[in-house]
Amino acid sequence: MRKPKRPFLDFYKEHSVIPTHLEISDKSEFFAQRNFLFESLGVSGKLLDGSKILEFGSGTGQKAEHLLSLKPKVYVAVDNNPESLKSTQAVISSSKFSGIARVANADFLDYQDSEKYDFILAELVLPTQQHPQLLLKKLIDTLEVGGILVFTCADSISLLSETLRRAIVKKLDLVSHDLNDSAKRIINFFKSDLDFLVGMNRRRVDWAIDQMIKPTIGPQLSIPEAIEGFNNSAKFYGSSPRFVEDLRWYKSPDIKLVSLNTIAEKNYWRKCHNFLDYRHEYQTIEEKVNYKLKNLSDNIYKVVQESEWSSESFASLNENCKNITTLISANCPETAGSIASFIDFWETGDPRALESFRPWWGR
Repeated sequence: MRKPKRPFLDFYKEHSVIPTHLEISDKSEFFAQRNFLFESLGVSGKLLDGSKILEFGSGTGQKAEHLLSLKPKVYVAVDNNPESLKSTQAVISSSKFSGIARVANADFLDYQDSEKYDFILAELVLPTQQHPQLLLKKLIDTLEVGGILVFTCADSISLLSETLRRAIVKKLDLVSHDLNDSAKRIINFFKSDLDFLVGMNRRRVDWAIDQMIKPTIGPQLSIPEAIEGFNNSAKFYGSSPRFVEDLRWYKSPDIKLVSLNTIAEKNYWRKCHNFLDYRHEYQTIEEKVNYKLKNLSDNIYKVVQESEWSSESFASLNENCKNITTLISANCPETAGSIASFIDFWETGDPRALESFRPWWGR
């Protein structure tokens, strides 16, 4: 498969896919799940009643259907994948929504709109864009004063378990020029891994295509990088999972944006090792330890996701995994055991060695 020039779009267009399908058996349960996500971010669905909503990357339109159910005054979806545009328009057309709704065909950075929006959703959009900080600034500039922007952050720590799965895909040469056959081989190898994600509603074939096969173009966007991108024009409001503690009394005199964002950033560096493994909640540790964890995880991400695979890649990956295991063994023993399981497989090639690795997924 040739490497596309633009993130997401070129690959999706070449294969005529929207690898974000959700398997929804109960719509009311799905809506409740989406409401819970917003509420965990501090956004009640009631607040969006009569609002103006902008969604970047509407995909299949399944999440758009939930947004329309919240009764906004305006809903606009921006995408540049023909399959996504058709799917989202079909959702709008078949809904009973009585407000203003439309889809806009545009690259994200090229999209122009004089309107300001109360709520902007950019889920799974910013990481791996060629210029995520530029897109973040664009989204902030498109917000109404007091509006809320919800977007996905990702970094090499939270993605470590999936990055190592992608390394396994490379080691076993599971990707060929046939997209569907490649996805089937990947799903078959990682079946027991995926079985541990009991709440996963994304189709497994879409996970394989989007996470294990699709080429990586641009950089990730970590929480500290996103906060830096706010440039004191926006403040960190909340996250899912929640990780920020602010024990200052409300009468504390320092409520400037820079102070509020600095607290969020410090919380990240003390707790980001918890993004390694959704199964466990570990105690806060020294920031310097997590700086090292981030650096080692970055090394692995670059080897697997951004560099040409070579004989040197094998040794580099192995060394960095061993260093992470040593670094986190005292504070995150279960996760260290999962990485040790991967190392055993990496060195022996025996899939049975992955027994302790397979249940491990990041947040």
